[in-house]
Amino acid sequence: MRTRSKGALYNSLTYTTDLYPLSCANRIHTISTGGIGNVYIGDRTTTTDVVTPDYWKRKKRGDVILNPYHNVRIVNISNGSTVMSHTSVPKTCTGPDLYSVNVYSGKMFIAMYAAAVDVPSNTNVISGTDTNRLLDEIWTRCLADRQKGLANLSESLAEIDKTFDMVSAPLENVISFVRDFRRHGKRKNKYLRVAAQSKDFIDFASSEWLRFRYGITPLMGDVKAVMKALKKDYKKEPKTVTTRASGSINRNSVSTGSFTNYPYLISYQVARADQLSVRATHFDKYTPSLFNTLGLTFHNVVGVAWELTRYSFVVDWFANIGDLLYANIPRVGVSSYGGVLTAKRVVTSFYYPTSTVSSAPTVWTVAGSASDSYLMTTYDTNRFIRSDDQSALVINSDFRFDKFNRVMDAITLTNQWLRSVGFSPH
Repeated sequence: MRTRSKGALYNSLTYTTDLYPLSCANRIHTISTGGIGNVYIGDRTTTTDVVTPDYWKRKKRGDVILNPYHNVRIVNISNGSTVMSHTSVPKTCTGPDLYSVNVYSGKMFIAMYAAAVDVPSNTNVISGTDTNRLLDEIWTRCLADRQKGLANLSESLAEIDKTFDMVSAPLENVISFVRDFRRHGKRKNKYLRVAAQSKDFIDFASSEWLRFRYGITPLMGDVKAVMKALKKDYKKEPKTVTTRASGSINRNSVSTGSFTNYPYLISYQVARADQLSVRATHFDKYTPSLFNTLGLTFHNVVGVAWELTRYSFVVDWFANIGDLLYANIPRVGVSSYGGVLTAKRVVTSFYYPTSTVSSAPTVWTVAGSASDSYLMTTYDTNRFIRSDDQSALVINSDFRFDKFNRVMDAITLTNQWLRSVGFSPH
């Protein structure tokens, strides 16, 4: 293992205090500069990796080399500058009236925040539990997709009777829809007529949507896959086959607060963003064939039992049960080299003031406002080795209904269920 760095982070943020006379006896004007402890700016990158002798020669020879790698880049920036002051009432003295004036300039918001609240930190928004869950989900999906092929004809052949019914049924459904729509249109009661015809349309649209999504679309995919498979050139020798899977999650947060640095009351916000993307890569060695490409393998045949389970695809929206089953099915004639997971994460934290008011009695007058800000960004890339037996059952990271197809599936399935239990406004 070796570790190397470039760039640096500097503790160089300062502020200036400009102090005018405090009393008639003290007519000295002083200026002082202060530093801000534990707050850094700059750009620093640290990399930890493994040195492999003859790496490029071995790669050219076809060797699969799996090494861990970790790269962290930290970029901290302080923007803007603050100018604010507080002034006392005049003092009556021999000679001209004097004021007590404190003028602050520079990185005062960050200085006061660090002193009154805490040292700014770049904190993750995505929890450790969610991070590990995404890692397990993507790795399990990658294992499940090994030797997957362009199509899954094992499932298609098992449902051949349903496929024939699907192809022949649309015309009958159209005729039935038109007949019922006209019949219900003869109702005298306007509300019952609209309700019945709306139900006719929803039932028809639901059936045709499910037919399109889970009948016609897979059938078209199978046809295309067969055409591609027949055009491929299959060499009768083992080769290294790479399987990949990826996924990501994003989280944001905004927190607010205030603190007092007499005579200033400063309100602020901290906006954070956390973006995590995971990519899994697995390497196998086997002799590809037409059967592999079409999904006619032991792996696919065993998995058909889950695919034919009623509403198994709905279960797979929420948990990776299907992937877990496929990941643990033995693969005949396949030698595994193992694989790696690469997690890329970008975390940002932005500290900025929102208002500055006086927290003092009327003897003080506050002018100006805090206006400097502080931005922290961490770019973290971590690659580590995973083994074939590290698949896991998890709740999917994207199970929410934020995709059009999934929303439509849910609506149509709900309608199908209502029909099955006899719900109808007719």
